[in-house]
Amino acid sequence: MLPFSQILRKPNPAFRTEKILAAIDLGTNSFHIVVVKLRPDGTLEYLTKEKESVRLGSGSSDYAVIQEDAMERGIACLKRFQSLADSYKAEIRAVATSALREAENRQVFLDRAEKETGIKIQVISGNEEARLIYMGILQGLPVFDKRILLIDIGGGSTELLVGEKGEILFSTSLKLGAIRLTEKYLKKDPLSLTDIQKCRIHIESVLSAFLPQIETWKPFMVVGSSGTISSVTSIVLEKKMEKRDRLNGTEITIDQFKEARRQVLDADSLKKRLKIPGLDAKRGDIIVGGVLVLDEVLQRIKAPSFTVSDFALREGIVYDTIESWYRHTDSSLPPLDNIREKAIKTVANLYPAGKKHADAVAKITLQMFDDLKDFHKLGSLERDYLETACHLHQVGLCISHHNYHKHSYYIIKNSEAMVGFSNSEIEIIALLARYHRKGGPKGKHEEFKALRIEDQLLVKKLAAFLRIGDGLDRSEKSIIQRLDAVYERGKVLCRLYHTKGTDPNLEIWSVAEKKDLFEETFGVSLEFQTFTL
Repeated sequence: MLPFSQILRKPNPAFRTEKILAAIDLGTNSFHIVVVKLRPDGTLEYLTKEKESVRLGSGSSDYAVIQEDAMERGIACLKRFQSLADSYKAEIRAVATSALREAENRQVFLDRAEKETGIKIQVISGNEEARLIYMGILQGLPVFDKRILLIDIGGGSTELLVGEKGEILFSTSLKLGAIRLTEKYLKKDPLSLTDIQKCRIHIESVLSAFLPQIETWKPFMVVGSSGTISSVTSIVLEKKMEKRDRLNGTEITIDQFKEARRQVLDADSLKKRLKIPGLDAKRGDIIVGGVLVLDEVLQRIKAPSFTVSDFALREGIVYDTIESWYRHTDSSLPPLDNIREKAIKTVANLYPAGKKHADAVAKITLQMFDDLKDFHKLGSLERDYLETACHLHQVGLCISHHNYHKHSYYIIKNSEAMVGFSNSEIEIIALLARYHRKGGPKGKHEEFKALRIEDQLLVKKLAAFLRIGDGLDRSEKSIIQRLDAVYERGKVLCRLYHTKGTDPNLEIWSVAEKKDLFEETFGVSLEFQTFTL
């Protein structure tokens, strides 16, 4: 894998101009649209996304037909999505799943959709749906090299897939969707224990043929996506009194799930379920069926936990479509095992004028970090955090110069492009950017105070290195070409090498102003000597 600095500057000749894609997922419960811009360098910018609860599968427990009212809701939603896509001049790819896959009158809907909106809808198989969801997940979580069991519980079906390194080892699509189960077993209000037991028995009978096959692929990491998983996660986080802007990468233990399951099943009426903290009101009537499916899978495979993916089918559609575009070029789509590098590149593109400086800062900072590895005792993961912060520390300049380090913190913390990093990792990287200039970390800073004690110390250590690297390119002319650092007897000595005819005095002054955090955190004195190459 290439170093970040090379990836960030490597051109991709596949497309000379930007291309815009609108990916539409016509699910049984909800319709989703995401509009993305593909840049010539291969990075994606998410322009907008929308979701509407359409309930295309409502009113038909066997999904034999799309009811007229559901069809009207679906067409009306597609008209809005088509207008949104047109406003961005986007190419549209629309994919339909379980409800249309099974409906006898699906052609009526497909014809109406094309006639009234111009959208041609592709109805995909259950296995293709699972594949696309897997492609989506690989863009949002750093699990390419891991064997995962994917669980995606939709309105009409549940997809189960075992994948590793982009290869599908096992997949199946089962008629165990949350709406389907609700229509067949769970429509009464209040629910009876008999209703729930009948639903459980049905779920067990359907899964019994497949879970033993899945067991043979152990060990694997369990990843969950889509509505039921997100709803359960929100309930868990609300119980823990945690507020998160994104769920992606959140790990839910089996005990936490069991408590959320208890809350859902103890609420035997819709009115009671709507009072469950964290549960989306639009899911109150169908959450029971989804939770029962998830419960059966987790229990049977004895999963200790599952990890949440915000990315699913629509992101898979995006990847699959862009991959088809690349097939007609002499270039290839960046692989799915480097999503962190792609995330950094995407965010760094917000301030392209800073890339040369960022490369110089990364080079100097990491030289110092590597030379002193026996001194600071930090590892490769911490090095990755530092390298990421080097490339993103100036991104706040895209907003303004005033307090741009704080703008950098906000952008990194809130950017949807920071996929592949957990919430805690994003917070650490964002704080490194926040503290690369001006005052260092302080206990009164709310974001810093909220960190675990060990992470507070890590931020101090890494920010201390970043401040040195940033100071040593104060002129942004890459005057310091090389740095050698050594620790001896309570002192860190940095030998700085610059080319003949260049003046490093501005860099020396700047780093003298910024070295205090390093000296305080590590308890050493820091000295610099300059040499001509």
